[in-house]
Formats: sequence, structure tokens, C-alpha cells
Amino acid sequence: MMDTIDSISSEPSSASTGTDPTPELQSRIIDDKSPLCIPFILSKIAEYNALHANEANPRPFIIGLNGVQGVGKTTLVKALAETLQEREGLNTLVVSIDDFYLTHEDQLRLAEENSDNALVQYRGEP
Repeated sequence: MMDTIDSISSEPSSASTGTDPTPELQSRIIDDKSPLCIPFILSKIAEYNALHANEANPRPFIIGLNGVQGVGKTTLVKALAETLQEREGLNTLVVSIDDFYLTHEDQLRLAEENSDNALVQYRGEP
């Protein structure tokens, strides 16, 4: 089963930012990774928790994810973070490499200054 989502950005929606990307810049995203990856990751977290059950302060469980542009990293991370926080009740921190080279304000400014360029309208390539 594949889930379909309309937005992959964790940034504020266009309605809240005052920008309105044209329909041709928006794309429909098919999430074909979450149904496979999330159960696998949850099983690894369960194994980790069982292994460290008797420790007062176990080290955090860190998940690293990489891939080429457009492969679905942001989509997977969004679904995974929501699952870990809402369903599993785990404290979750998401950090993107995009967060290190442009601030949110700079990303919005870049998108506005280049409104005809679909590649800079969101944090990752659409």
C-alpha cells in the first residue's frame, strides 16, 4: 500500500507564508518507502531499547538517512518523525543538511526571488 501526500515540506504552508507557488511548481508525492522503512526502524528501536533496558541513561538512538535529490528522504523523515512522536511517544529531533546552509528566512527569500525556479521553492528538490 502506498500513501500519497500533497506536501513534503516541514516549513510553514504557502497560506501561512503569503507565498503561493504556481500549480506547475507543485508536484504530487508518492510515499513508497515509509510502509517498508518505518516498521524496520521501529524493530531496530525495540531491539536497542531491550538491549539497554537496565541502563539509567542510555545513549540516544540515532538514525542517519542519505540519498540523492528527489528520492524521498524528506517524505520518509516526516512520516517517521510523526510516527515516533505521536504513536511511539518518543522525543524526536530532525536535522536536515538544508538547515546548515540557509536559514528559514533565507530559504523563503531565495524562493521568492526565484519564483520561476521549482528547485528552490522547498527545502529539498520537489
